[in-house]
Amino acid sequence: MTPALFKRLILAFYIPSALISIAAAVMIPVLPVYATTLTDAYFLIGIILAAMAFGRVFGSFPSSWLLQHVGIKQTMLIGIATSLIPMIFLYFAKNLWITIALLFVVGIGFSIYSISRHAYITVVIPLETRGRSISLLGGVFRMGNFIGPLIGGWVATVYDLPTAFLAYVVIALLSFYFVWQFMLNVDGEIPIKDDAPPSKSYWQMLDDNKKIITSAGFGQIFAQLTREGWRVLIPLYGANVLQLDVGTIGLVMAIGAALDMLFFFVSGIIMDKFGRKWAIVPSFTIQGLGIALILLTSNTLTLGFVAALIGFANGLSSGTMMTIGSDLAPQTLRGQFLSTWHFIGDMGAVSGPVIVGSIAQVMVIQVSVLSIAGAGFGAALLFAIFVPETLKRRKLKT
Repeated sequence: MTPALFKRLILAFYIPSALISIAAAVMIPVLPVYATTLTDAYFLIGIILAAMAFGRVFGSFPSSWLLQHVGIKQTMLIGIATSLIPMIFLYFAKNLWITIALLFVVGIGFSIYSISRHAYITVVIPLETRGRSISLLGGVFRMGNFIGPLIGGWVATVYDLPTAFLAYVVIALLSFYFVWQFMLNVDGEIPIKDDAPPSKSYWQMLDDNKKIITSAGFGQIFAQLTREGWRVLIPLYGANVLQLDVGTIGLVMAIGAALDMLFFFVSGIIMDKFGRKWAIVPSFTIQGLGIALILLTSNTLTLGFVAALIGFANGLSSGTMMTIGSDLAPQTLRGQFLSTWHFIGDMGAVSGPVIVGSIAQVMVIQVSVLSIAGAGFGAALLFAIFVPETLKRRKLKT
């Protein structure tokens, strides 16, 4: 690896991505408990926990404008700053609605950073190695989800719950420093700007890509719904049907997360060697099967086996949605396309827990299991039939 590429990837991309992932994961064990100190109403606790997710959905729109007008690096710095500044105020805020508003803004900042990061790797990484590079980013996410909760739990235990918000700020500031210090401006390499009016350009981009946005977009909605849905289903099924305690359910989820984290590199190899579909279709087929098998579990051992199967399958899809988005993005108006792509994915991710809870409330949790399993099979089917293979092999000159 050349010094220039090292600076572009490790110092400017992977390290700040790891830091942001760790910072976000600090909130995993802290926020649910902190929410109970503000209200004892489950509905309001749910709004607190969903505030960042809804902010991420909304953040797709300013991301598009920022990428077009200020460029990738500046947009990334704005995103990090937008996520960490509200965390400072959260340390002092004790009001329910102020907390919800601040977390919503944090989600917007996280979305701006994520989309600009996606645009950066789309420009810098060639198509032939894009799958491995983005699957490694997926591995970084998973490692962050492992390290962050340990830090959050430790800080909250040694100090107090609000101090974890300051831990987020410190870690995010480190990420800001690495991007500011080491990232090169790449906007001129493949233009992301356009001379047409922004509104006209955006609608033209949608019209030009409406067929692929529809087919791949629905596939991504089902994919993200599946990914988020099983993380809600296993704890609910374990607690309400199998009568498992919280510690046991945590162990089961840890098994799934460990397999998910260990197999991210396989996804990249498959995507770059055989094609994107060879990672996506088997992954979501197995996930759908694993989720359906939840209905056959009867104890900790069988539920742990199912969690391991689903985690393994999800690991095989590491980075697939981002890779597909990068492959499909047009060279002009790339920022607008990727913002739309993230908006679609975030809608699927937000819908997962809502659909699981709503169906379980109206019917029974078993119907929720079958619904999310069906989403997994649906994702596999859509990508297999309606989305073209985006890996284009270069012919070697002889």
